[in-house]
Amino acid sequence: MKKRIASVLLVLILAIGVLPAAALASGGLGNFVRVNTYQSGLFTDVASSQWYTPYVQAGFEYGLIDGTTTSTYAPGEHLTIAEAVKLAACLHSVYTTGRADFTASVPWYRPYADYALKNGIISEDYADYNAQATRSDFAQILAKALPEEALTVKNSVEDNAIPDVPFSYTYAPAVYTLYRAGVLVGSDAQGHFLPNNDITRAEVAAIVTRMANASFRQSVTLRLDLTTTQIFEKCAPAVFFIKLFDIKGTAIKTGSGFFIDENGLAVTNFHVINGAASAVVTTADGKEYDVAGVYDYSKEKDLALIKVDGGGFPYLQTEDSGAPVTGDDVYAIGSPLGFKNTISTGIISSASRDVEGRNYIQTTAAISSGSSGGALLNRSGKVIGVTTATASGAQNINLALPIATLKDFGATKLVTLKSILPDTKYYAEHYPVPDFGAYAGAPVYQDDEFGTTYYYKVSDLSKTIEDALNGYAGLLDDNCFQFYGYAIENGQIITYYINAAYGITMTFSDVDLDGTECIRVQIF
Repeated sequence: MKKRIASVLLVLILAIGVLPAAALASGGLGNFVRVNTYQSGLFTDVASSQWYTPYVQAGFEYGLIDGTTTSTYAPGEHLTIAEAVKLAACLHSVYTTGRADFTASVPWYRPYADYALKNGIISEDYADYNAQATRSDFAQILAKALPEEALTVKNSVEDNAIPDVPFSYTYAPAVYTLYRAGVLVGSDAQGHFLPNNDITRAEVAAIVTRMANASFRQSVTLRLDLTTTQIFEKCAPAVFFIKLFDIKGTAIKTGSGFFIDENGLAVTNFHVINGAASAVVTTADGKEYDVAGVYDYSKEKDLALIKVDGGGFPYLQTEDSGAPVTGDDVYAIGSPLGFKNTISTGIISSASRDVEGRNYIQTTAAISSGSSGGALLNRSGKVIGVTTATASGAQNINLALPIATLKDFGATKLVTLKSILPDTKYYAEHYPVPDFGAYAGAPVYQDDEFGTTYYYKVSDLSKTIEDALNGYAGLLDDNCFQFYGYAIENGQIITYYINAAYGITMTFSDVDLDGTECIRVQIF
């Protein structure tokens, strides 16, 4: 019983200054004003050399916290949950009204607890208000004492970068909010928070002073630098292998993709899904799931937002706190050449590289055929890009689309892959070779007896020859034909394309047929 009385006495001395009526104002940090004068040596147990002394002085002058007696502050003593709730209630009241008027009650903390419940500072009553408050308790309570606009972000603190506060912990959002606002900075150079330690009065003085006066807030930068093994263990389960099928059910190509939420929302390149009527993904655990459809896509931006059937998927977080930096380490995870869950490492060679009018991140992290749609990750395991292309005939020139490109995509209306297939007509005996005449609006001028070579008079085309040839090349791309190589014929360069799924090679070119300019399509 004697100990209980001492605790109550401490609460009564732990004073919050009540501002005079003249100080009433609209909500804001400007409502916190000096109401006391601090004389040097006021508290005999607060030496001028201690780190917390400026905060004790400021906290006393603002009327935020007082000594345990008129001459002692007791910086090493601890606070109870009740005292923490009282501080938060008074901070909130002063911020919003300029005053902290509370009616005495039994138990003494009841008016503060009721206020805190009413204003969302706490969500429910504590089982024991007289229990000592841990640092995590105090952070959870104090983080709700001021509105979001009063705790503006000034520090870069990445998710999971506080060594002893995993972002999945219930109190983590409060702790990270206060770190990012500069109210908390950690107990050492690594930023440890020590969440299970009881909060001391010295620490309370610093925290409440920084809450009330933004000029006292501190700077800290905490980055989560994972090892390659940790990156792989954390991120690989969210990256999948995707197999694409055409309208006839033939497997036509493979690629990669990654989940960005647990309900199957995923990202890949548009060129991965282009020309596919259906798709199946294989996750890192070997399970297969159908692709339900696509929410949004852009051929120009080469990105697609797709939906995979199922739920409970591991997913990746995207980096939205800053632009990629040239020289930073990066990691690419995908399925190059069908080798599922492959990781490669490298650096950002150029944070912004323009290639044919499209902005890329250039990296030395290896990207190969089948890697398209995979994740390019930073040292924190966050997605900064979508692995997209590699330069043939060059060393370590690989390209990824910045993940920021995805900000314009929405997940509102889901459509099937089949519904976005181009309306293409094909040569009857040579699916999936697009019928050039049907596309260009020209009849067959001449063909061979085997039906593998077709000529179309340029004068019959409904488009310019340039538009016809470029558009037809796009149709080939839509139908999974890839550049195969060049040949020289009669002094002209002939470009060959191949569809590996069907074993078809073809070419088209502008040729002279007995004095008539024609487009020739050959299928092998």
